Amino acid sequence: MEPYLSEKFGNASEPHAYGREARAALEGARRTVAELLDCEPGQVVFTSGGSEADNQAVFGFCGRPLGRLVVSSIEHPAVREPALELERQGFEVAWVRVDGGGTVDVEAFAAAVRPGDRVAAAMWANNVTGVVQPVEELAGIARERGVPFHCDAVQAAASLEVSFARSGVDSMAVSAHKLHGPKGVGCLVARDPGRLRPLVLGGGQERGHRSGTENIAGCVGFGAALAGVRTSADHRRRMRTRLEAALPVGVDVVSAGSDRLPGHSLLRTPGLRAELLVLALDREGFAVAAGSACSAGDAEPSHVLVAQGMSAEDARSVIRVSIGARTTADEIDGFIAALDRTIGTLRRGILPAA
Repeated sequence: MEPYLSEKFGNASEPHAYGREARAALEGARRTVAELLDCEPGQVVFTSGGSEADNQAVFGFCGRPLGRLVVSSIEHPAVREPALELERQGFEVAWVRVDGGGTVDVEAFAAAVRPGDRVAAAMWANNVTGVVQPVEELAGIARERGVPFHCDAVQAAASLEVSFARSGVDSMAVSAHKLHGPKGVGCLVARDPGRLRPLVLGGGQERGHRSGTENIAGCVGFGAALAGVRTSADHRRRMRTRLEAALPVGVDVVSAGSDRLPGHSLLRTPGLRAELLVLALDREGFAVAAGSACSAGDAEPSHVLVAQGMSAEDARSVIRVSIGARTTADEIDGFIAALDRTIGTLRRGILPAA
């Protein structure tokens, strides 16, 4: 990214040499992303991130007049909130349940999707539990009924072999920051981008699908990050196995029996509020999240955990541990020791010093 933050400063919309240089970098990044996501370059629309891509798909497919859409009950807020907004506007939303392990109920999904629905949406892997969903099966059901299927693939693209072509989805969202890439850039991949009304109108960049001067450095970084991140999946899986095998007594792994992302571990510490544990572990030098980082500061329990049958009290005692490409065995062992100390301290009612 560095040259595009300094000397290669051109605007990709301009015809002069600086602009052509920027355009070449942008289209090179588009080809890289397309190759790695198994789609055509013309199907990639660069956005400000996964949230914008999800919003454009949901609102774009639904349009007007009023209609009906089908959404899984565990969607990221970037899909859930647009669906709720459409519901407030008069659309009918069918919310599909999940089982106790956090997997979308395929039979319930099949019963919910009807010919004429504007869109059906289910994520590839959940951001809270890490549970991988049966996307190809769900997309096939929607396709049989002639209903467009949108998939939030933000979490999955960092770890799994995400193939747009094989998945059968009509659109999906990806974000760079989940791939060790820069924040503020992502993409919407769509079988027919022209079908989705753009959210951002203006100068007609991204072939008219998303206006605004392109973030060249971000797009270049996105492509580079996507190219490098998947090689770490086996390492993260080994580190997670090491972590979950050494957990202190009384700490449970949520959705342990489900197919999960390799670097994702959701831990329940009964009787302890997650936000206290997050702060205490931060003082020990470890950064974890209470449920989902996307709902930081929200006192309500995670809708994802409640949807899979967890009580509100238990949902408030859950922390999310993410294992990165460079996480070491020593760091895992240090975290386990810190978690044990912290739980003991909090259970005795003694908060660590600020």
